[in-house]
Amino acid sequence: MNDRKPAVNTDEQTEFLHSVMSLSADDIVPEEKKKQTVFSFLSSHLRQIVLVLCLAVLIGSLVRIFDSLRHYAMADSIYHQIENEILGEGGAEMMYAAAPSLTTPDYAASQRLTEKDLSDYTNTDVNTINKEFERVRNKLVTLKQQYPNLYGWISIPGTNISYPVMQSYDNSYYLTRSYTGSSLKAGSIFADFRCSRELMRNYNLVVYGHHMTNNSMFHALDNYLNEDFFRKNKTIIVYTLDGMFTYEIFSIFETNKYYDYIQTDFYTRASFVSFANEMAGNSIFRTGRTFTESDRLITLSTCNNRTEDGR
Repeated sequence: MNDRKPAVNTDEQTEFLHSVMSLSADDIVPEEKKKQTVFSFLSSHLRQIVLVLCLAVLIGSLVRIFDSLRHYAMADSIYHQIENEILGEGGAEMMYAAAPSLTTPDYAASQRLTEKDLSDYTNTDVNTINKEFERVRNKLVTLKQQYPNLYGWISIPGTNISYPVMQSYDNSYYLTRSYTGSSLKAGSIFADFRCSRELMRNYNLVVYGHHMTNNSMFHALDNYLNEDFFRKNKTIIVYTLDGMFTYEIFSIFETNKYYDYIQTDFYTRASFVSFANEMAGNSIFRTGRTFTESDRLITLSTCNNRTEDGR
């Protein structure tokens, strides 16, 4: 057996130990850090990033909600005030109930008047004057002096629709403006710019209004999709400086903006009768109503918010 132990150089060992003991922090080279990339940063901070994005979306949504509520409140205040000024306490329904047999031009009278030359039409054609209407008319005169674009006033008994009707040089001006012309998301109720200022000259008076989610403007037209409501609330009233005109509701239907239900001009009276009968045929509820050349229509149009470009 070889019992020899490995040889150890004590001088080398002593030198190594001395070098180790004499090391300082500056002699230790730090490990080189890996270069951080955008991907690695996103990966390591994913939870924080998602949280920040969620908070941003929440804050943005709350801002939009509060902004919408502010505009709703503003619109309600503006239109409730003018309704009280024009129709007085109780609004349109009280006025209608107080004078159910108006002798200023109503639906039946308006049909008879169209058989004459409309250019000769004046209020002297009516033998008696309703004092309640004249009170409203005088207020409309005052309002029109302030706002020349005023067309009249529309109300539908049984609903909350009771608004001034405006008319501009196009169909976009009052989409985002109140009757005063001030900026308002709810806009105004307004007549198609192609319609005549003289109501009786219109074979189809087209009136637009937004479908607001707080049940204002023309949102209440949705009620007519219920057959019971449709059959029990069949009157539309339009006040102008020329008279009070009543219309009988005969059709409710859903369509889109590409269908020409807002036609205002007709080449012949026969084409108008065909159009009117087509509108009656579109109704989801039938009334059996037929038309003649002496009839006149009013079309109320709003978005239905259920289909893209739906009306």
